[in-house]
Amino acid sequence: MFRNIFQLLSAFFLLTVFTACQKEINSLEEEIEQPEQIPGQLPKQIVLKHFTDNYTEVWSMQYDNANRRINVYYDDTTNANPYDVLKASYQFNTAGYLVKFINSDGIDEEISEISRDANNRIRYITNRDALVGEIDTSFYSYENSGTQLKHTIERHAYWDQSVEKRIDTYTYNNNVLQNLRPGINGFDIVYQYQQNKLTNTGWSGNGNFFTMSIAYLTPDPDEPKDLFLELVLGKDHYVQDIRDMYFFFVFQDRGFLTLSASDPHHVNSFSFVYKSEDDEGTDETVCSYEFNDKGQPVSIFMQSGQGSVQAQYLVRY
Repeated sequence: MFRNIFQLLSAFFLLTVFTACQKEINSLEEEIEQPEQIPGQLPKQIVLKHFTDNYTEVWSMQYDNANRRINVYYDDTTNANPYDVLKASYQFNTAGYLVKFINSDGIDEEISEISRDANNRIRYITNRDALVGEIDTSFYSYENSGTQLKHTIERHAYWDQSVEKRIDTYTYNNNVLQNLRPGINGFDIVYQYQQNKLTNTGWSGNGNFFTMSIAYLTPDPDEPKDLFLELVLGKDHYVQDIRDMYFFFVFQDRGFLTLSASDPHHVNSFSFVYKSEDDEGTDETVCSYEFNDKGQPVSIFMQSGQGSVQAQYLVRY
C-alpha cells in the first residue's frame, strides 16, 4: 500500500480551474436540462497541470441527462472539438444508480458493470481490462448490525484465480468505519470522523503501520454534501468500490481511500506516517485554493512537504 500511495501521488493529482482555454464548450446545456440539485455549479472543463511530471491535461465534461450518462473527454486544444478522446463514462439506471463505468487513458480501457437487485443494492461488480481481455468479479452480501451495515465483498481475480475477501462497515449515515481484510496477510483499516468529516485513518500489525490525518479549510460549509461527486457516482456514492471510480480527487488509493477535490469542506492538508518491512517515513501534502465570486474553487494547488509533488487543478464553470 505504501508504494501504491506514493506512486499515485507522484502520478497525477492537482487541480487548477481552467481559465486559459478559449475553445467554446457546448456541454449539451442548450439541449438538456442541467441537474436540478446543483444549478450553475457544474464544471465545464477541468485542467490538470502536473509540474513534477511536466504534463497538462484538459478534461471536458458532457452531461447527457436524456441518456442518463456523464462523459469526460480529453480535449486536444489544437483543434475546435472539446470532446476528442473518452477519459471516463458514467451510466445510470432510471433510479439514479451507477450501472456502468468506463475508465480510459486513450490506450487501455477498463470497463466496470454493476449488477443490482430489485432494491438497487449491488449484487456484483465485474471489471474487464480491454487490453488483457479478462474479467474479475466482486460479489456482495449484506448484514445489519444495530445502526451499522456490513458489506462482505468476495473478489474473484482472473490473474491467479484467487478469492480476496473484504468486509466494509458503514454507519447509518453512510460513513465507512472499517475496512477489514481477513487472511494470513490481512489487515484492518479504521476510519475516524469529527462532525461527519473524515479526520484520521490507518492500520497497524506485525510491527508495520500506516496512519493518515486530514485537515479541512472550510469546517462548516453552507452545503455540506459533495454534490458533484454524488452527481457523478450516483446514489450509493459512499460505497468504497464506487468511490474508486471518481476521477476528480486530490488523493486516491483504490479500495482504501478517495479524497474528493470537490469536497465543500475543502481538504487543506493530509499527512502520512508509515513503516513497512523495507521502508518508513513521513510526508504531508498541502492544498491551497482560489475561489470565484460564487465561492466555487477555480484553482487547487497541491504540494508535498518534501517538494516531490506539485500539481494544480483549474476549473471552468
